[in-house]
Amino acid sequence: MVVSMKYLTPDLDFRKKILELSNGNLAYCYQCSSCTGICPLNLIGYFNPREFIHLGQIGLDFEELEHVWKCTTCAACESICPRGVKITEIMMAYRARYVEEGRNVPKTYTQTLESFFNYGNPFNLAAKERDKWAEGLNVPIAKKGTEILYYVGCTASYDPRSQNIAKSLAKIFNHLHLNYGIIGAKEKDCGNCVYFMGENELSAYERSLNEEKIRKIKPEIIVATSPHSYNFIKNNYDLPEHTEVYHYTQFLHHLIADGKLEFTKELPETMVTYHDPCYLGRHNKEYDAPRKVLQAIPGIKLVEMKHNRQLSICCGGGGGNIWMETKPEERLSLPRLNEALETKAQILATACYFCLLMFEDAVKVTNNEENIKVRDISELVAEAIN
Repeated sequence: MVVSMKYLTPDLDFRKKILELSNGNLAYCYQCSSCTGICPLNLIGYFNPREFIHLGQIGLDFEELEHVWKCTTCAACESICPRGVKITEIMMAYRARYVEEGRNVPKTYTQTLESFFNYGNPFNLAAKERDKWAEGLNVPIAKKGTEILYYVGCTASYDPRSQNIAKSLAKIFNHLHLNYGIIGAKEKDCGNCVYFMGENELSAYERSLNEEKIRKIKPEIIVATSPHSYNFIKNNYDLPEHTEVYHYTQFLHHLIADGKLEFTKELPETMVTYHDPCYLGRHNKEYDAPRKVLQAIPGIKLVEMKHNRQLSICCGGGGGNIWMETKPEERLSLPRLNEALETKAQILATACYFCLLMFEDAVKVTNNEENIKVRDISELVAEAIN
């Protein structure tokens, strides 16, 4: 984004609002440009986080800031920032401002936010259908005394492909005879995606509805399917005292380490490469648990992609981009898929339903169905306990 500022007039009210919405982060940047250098969007085009921050600091607002919607909130920029600036908060601040004013918001974003508002999910589907995935699986509804609350999330509840993650986890929990349950049809969106799409009030409302149900259950543990749900519940929810929050890979790792989860079936010898989801990795610094789960499955050999852990390339689905209309050449999933193919692995393993969907689409677009399969870690674990 190249901008001529010759005829632009600073708007101090705009600067004040972005400073407030970014929780002060706007002021901390000293324009070193490390964020722009590491931004994965530059693999498929040009994106300059430093310029967005600079324009906000001097109070310049103009229509071309619509490019802020391209940010996937992957936090690669934050991982390298020498000042520790929460750059995703600044991007969110721009979005919150535009959502509030009803301008510069892409049509697909508006439609998705309307669905969240009307139905509590991004799929325009009724709440009563939220737990249909569990029919016939003997999945209990959580109540007071339930030790483990399994927070399923919107995509694993409604999307047919992602539902297999929820079914796999239910199979594992039932196999271990755990005292667990789900909220069921009354579960609402966790609020994470809505928040990073700029709809702060809706995010707070959905969070409050889930918090009310969690307080009644008072679980010892909350296990989330999605890194996005894990991130928001762990870091933003007002939870009962002593309630611990885990992403499902962390929970499975603990079960394996404690000797409670044992594998009874060896999978065919398979090379697997693992993709670090942004909201599990960079946002929450969890890199080991998913790898240890994979390494514990008999028959699997783990190989790493060129960019892994903190340097992992985003799948492109975060920050609401999973619902954006994009051309194939505009998708981060394609350069990431190429890295997976370079490892010669038969399986690209994920631990996030957004990553799963983005990569399966990339495999189809590039006609690589015969070269690599995309599987969620939960699916591989469920197969190995048969």
